[in-house]
Amino acid sequence: MAEKCAIDLGYQADEGFVLKVVQLAEILVVRHCCFIIGTTGCSKSAVWKTLKRANTQGGRRTQTDIIDPKAIVADELYGFMNLKTNEWKDGVLSVIMRDMNKAQNKYADDHEQKWVILDGDVDPEWIESLNTVMDDNKVLTLVSQERIPMTASMRLILEVSNLRSATPATVSRGGVLFINDADIGWRPFFDSWLMKYKKSGPKGAYHDMAENVFTLSLTTYVSDSFLDDLRHKNHIAPVVDLGHIDTLTTIIDQLCDELKGNKK
Repeated sequence: MAEKCAIDLGYQADEGFVLKVVQLAEILVVRHCCFIIGTTGCSKSAVWKTLKRANTQGGRRTQTDIIDPKAIVADELYGFMNLKTNEWKDGVLSVIMRDMNKAQNKYADDHEQKWVILDGDVDPEWIESLNTVMDDNKVLTLVSQERIPMTASMRLILEVSNLRSATPATVSRGGVLFINDADIGWRPFFDSWLMKYKKSGPKGAYHDMAENVFTLSLTTYVSDSFLDDLRHKNHIAPVVDLGHIDTLTTIIDQLCDELKGNKK
């Protein structure tokens, strides 16, 4: 099921990728909170999206909401009390969890899985307020004294690059799925990119030529030794392997578009 869903979403049914999907499914069976840890481009989002599709196609309807907790302040995330008017203002997370709990708006009783995806760096300013949600209490306690319990179908998934700013108490409250750069690598991305290119444009001599040129170019210039050289160069900001691959494929796409224009 995971292999088919990965292909349907435009991913590659790589053995390492499918393994991570299965591992995430196993974690969510026994834990209501899970950290998906890995560098940018290591397929964190692709893993949970594939599992969501597999659940839905397998008869377990799954609904999700994605939040970037670093894009807003803590008050906007959890809600706050206006001291001047003494009125309560709901936050993004409190609204989502209430909707999940009461099966309202886009959530329904027949949704067997309801996931809150927190996609952003861990910061003690917002993560500490989730401790009562992540532990056995499974309750979000708001400043307004409202308590929103997690139901059996609700899950909390934190998609982060690292846990350097998290306390041991926070880390111990959730399951961990770690995706190393070498677990999946950049080749599935390359295969998906090449597959989309093969499907586009007219079939014929030009298509065959483009396919051969792209394959030879990537094989020649994007080798493991090439990436090793790039890793040892000094960068203002860290650059992951997939970043180099994505840049190269974008350049090739642009060159191809220009070539097509000249042919016309």
